[in-house]
Amino acid sequence: MKLEELLKKCPKCGSQDKTAQRKIIDEHKSRATLKAIVCEKCGYVFESEENNKKEE
Repeated sequence: MKLEELLKKCPKCGSQDKTAQRKIIDEHKSRATLKAIVCEKCGYVFESEENNKKEE
């Protein structure tokens, strides 16, 4: 996701606050992959791991 996309407002609620959810890969919590980027207020999913796999 580009910086311009991160700064956009949510299409549902208009908020600019987003949370990056991560998926922990190993038991030591030293590595992680991006699970999803979600709006903090309404839960709208901007980008997810499933979307990235479909594009590839």
